Amino acid sequence: MRFDWYQTTIDDSPNNVIGILSKLGHEVRQNDSAAKAYRYKQGWEIHHHGRGVIARVFAGGNGDKPHALATSDETDAFVDLVRNQWPDKHLVTRMDAAQDFNEPGAYRRLRRVARKVAKDHRLGFHSIEDRLDAKAGRTQYIASPKSAYRARLYEKGWEQVAKLQSLFKGSFKPDALTFGMVQNTATGEYIKPEDWTRLELQARPKGEEARRLAAFATPEQAWTFTDWSQHLAREAMALDLERFYMRSRKVSKDEEALRWMCQQYGGMLQRLHSDVGDWACVGLEVGRIIAEQKD
Repeated sequence: MRFDWYQTTIDDSPNNVIGILSKLGHEVRQNDSAAKAYRYKQGWEIHHHGRGVIARVFAGGNGDKPHALATSDETDAFVDLVRNQWPDKHLVTRMDAAQDFNEPGAYRRLRRVARKVAKDHRLGFHSIEDRLDAKAGRTQYIASPKSAYRARLYEKGWEQVAKLQSLFKGSFKPDALTFGMVQNTATGEYIKPEDWTRLELQARPKGEEARRLAAFATPEQAWTFTDWSQHLAREAMALDLERFYMRSRKVSKDEEALRWMCQQYGGMLQRLHSDVGDWACVGLEVGRIIAEQKD
């Protein structure tokens, strides 16, 4: 599983954000028109000579902090860089967690599972399908378009074929695929278009605290943000994960900082607990180190 979209507001200067994200590509090009769609005044695109646009950065308006995003195959490297550079200084406004399936009949099987989950949780279940053209690709939505959390099940293989047709301005035909296969560029494998299905969750966390917590979540944990998405992940992907709660109550800045510390360094604190015996001793050890650093 991986992120297929990651969009975030970063607590830093626009110039610094652009300078750091420019490491992902070869040049920076200004594109203010793209920024206006997100209610910003200025926009820049990070370009790679071989892969095109890697990431986008917007600034000016809408909170006065730079906003950045990456999609598709470029998302993984973008997420790694953002989380390493600004671990507790970026707010996730959207993240898509995607899982691909390469098997005959995957779309029909997963749609049955999704329908049951949608029915159990009283969710919307809107679909898009061309009944006269099987190669147009089908898409099934779970939950409302207005919901902060919405899932999509779609035939990714036929979507990729459509992109090739667009690239070659309609001259490309599905029958022209090499050995009848299309490539998953994220994994390098070649797949029959009819067998490549993707299930993804689009998460738009609400509120500052939820957006900060999302900045530490894995793609798998994103599926546990709500009861219904956790249920869908368990039934469709056999993911049995503890719920990742997106808290909404008001907390102090100090409590927020403490929660971020525990989220980021929880594994190390657990190991320290095993070494010293109990949590009271952990507190004493942390206090000793703080006093030692002050001296």
